[in-house]
This record gives sequence, structure tokens and C-alpha cells, in this order.
Amino acid sequence: MSTSMQTSVEIFRAIMDHGPLTLYSAKSQTKMPIGTIHRHLKQLEKTGKIRVYECNKKGRNKIEYGPTIYGVVSFYRQDIEFAKKIQNYFLIWIENKEFQSELEKEGFDIKLDNLKKSKQIFQKYMDYFSGVEEQIDVIKRGEDTVSRDILIMISSGLLSSNPHYQQLWTELYSSLPGMRKSLDNYMENMIKSYKELEANSSLNNLL
Repeated sequence: MSTSMQTSVEIFRAIMDHGPLTLYSAKSQTKMPIGTIHRHLKQLEKTGKIRVYECNKKGRNKIEYGPTIYGVVSFYRQDIEFAKKIQNYFLIWIENKEFQSELEKEGFDIKLDNLKKSKQIFQKYMDYFSGVEEQIDVIKRGEDTVSRDILIMISSGLLSSNPHYQQLWTELYSSLPGMRKSLDNYMENMIKSYKELEANSSLNNLL
């Protein structure tokens, strides 16, 4: 791990242990130079790993930073000691309304009446999405390849909000039987996978 990454890990861990933190409270917790902390906080915010939880407009030192779910996933996969404490972190941060909103966006039930189950689900979420992020990094580094068919589906999805390409896609779907068949097969497989997932989920809820 690079020195810069280690610094980010230590700052993020301080936020998780003692946060939300301002620039100056982060300095108090980490003993790092204020300039270093400021630079890393801005980078962590820019990359979506932390966000502003509270802002007092009287001064920059009143801006409090807290974790995003993406940030927790990122450091969960990079820091073994951090990962060991993930369920404890969940129990700490579930009390924070800003973090609750982070959880709600990901579909978590934030009721406090079943924390044992919730923290276990949170750990499973971390396990799964840290694997997803690792796979994304592998692809970015060129160590793995994504089939052209999958890349086409992803790119088509990204273009679907553009009316021009949406119209072209509609016309091609109507005019090219081979393309229509490939798309129909893909969607049928997706629906089949979804139904299997739904059935397995219902079965687990009964157990």
C-alpha cells in the first residue's frame, strides 16, 4: 500500500472511530499536518468516499465529514483491521441520521429493533460489494476481459436515455430479427435469474 493510500486509510478510520470529524478534529485524532488532512479529505470527498454531514457556514473548520457506503466498502477491502470491526462500526453509525440516509439509499431497513440481523446483513453487503469493486479494478487494470456482448449491453443502457439513440435502437430492434432474438434471449435469461433470486429469497425468509 502506498504512503498516500495509507494516509487516506488512517484518516477514514479516524472518521469511522470518532466522527463525523471536522478538519481540525481530524488533526487532533490523527496528529497529521493540517495541509495533509485537508488534501486527503478533499480527495476522499471528490471520489465519493466521504461527504459533508453537517456544515456551519461560519467557518471551514465547522464542516463535518462522515462516511458514504461506497467509502466503507472501499476501505473494507483495503484494510484488514478495519474489516474486522465492520459490525461494530455499523452499530455505532446506525445512530447517525446522515448515515441512516446512506443505508436507506441502498435499501437497508434502518429500524433499530433487530440490530443483530441488520449488522450481519451489513457485513454480507460489504463482502459482496468489496468483491464487485475488486472485479472492477481487475478489469480497469486489464487483468481480465469483459465480453463484447456485455460491453454492448452496458453501452446500450448508457445510451438509452438519449432520444436519438433510443429511436435508432427501436428501429433496429424492429428491422433486424437476429438482433431482436439476441436481446430477447438476454432479457429472458435476466428474468429467469431474477425469478430464481426472488424464489430463493422467499425461501430464506421462511426458514
